[in-house]
Amino acid sequence: MVSIVEALHLCRYFEENSLNFEGKRVIELGAGTGIVGILAARLGANVTLTDLPLAVPQLQSNLSANMPSFGWPSVTPSVLPLSWGQDQNNFASDWDLVLGADIVYLAETYPLLLDTLVHLCKGGAVAYLSSKMRGEHGTPVFYRHTLPQKFHVELVHCDPAQNINIYRALLRGTQ
Repeated sequence: MVSIVEALHLCRYFEENSLNFEGKRVIELGAGTGIVGILAARLGANVTLTDLPLAVPQLQSNLSANMPSFGWPSVTPSVLPLSWGQDQNNFASDWDLVLGADIVYLAETYPLLLDTLVHLCKGGAVAYLSSKMRGEHGTPVFYRHTLPQKFHVELVHCDPAQNINIYRALLRGTQ
């Protein structure tokens, strides 16, 4: 279910709100094309792009095609496989930002995604998630009921014409 529209909305949100990425530690979940993480890297963040093992080669190829081969930024993003609910403990918990675009669409993965988000945000990371609000997939339920079990959740952008929302989430008990 690859859609770049949600990723572009998230990138636009960051631009319109002048989010500062300089020196931040950022991880992107279900990176797909990697556009969100690539933008963060080009804006000065130290980025790790993640997706399922099968998607990693294409993600690496997109990264190579869209990052300068020399000069700024000095840190090239890393690309690593991450299967939610299975190997998130192989990753640190001290990120500044956890990003995800179009990753909330399979209800059976919601508990795994929640476990992964909890682990990655333990150090106080802010999560930004952009989603098409697919009622048939339970996406609104994830943001209204599942995510708030562990996170303070705020709707920060709504595009009713394209049915896309962006949420900001902070793990309860941090900061």
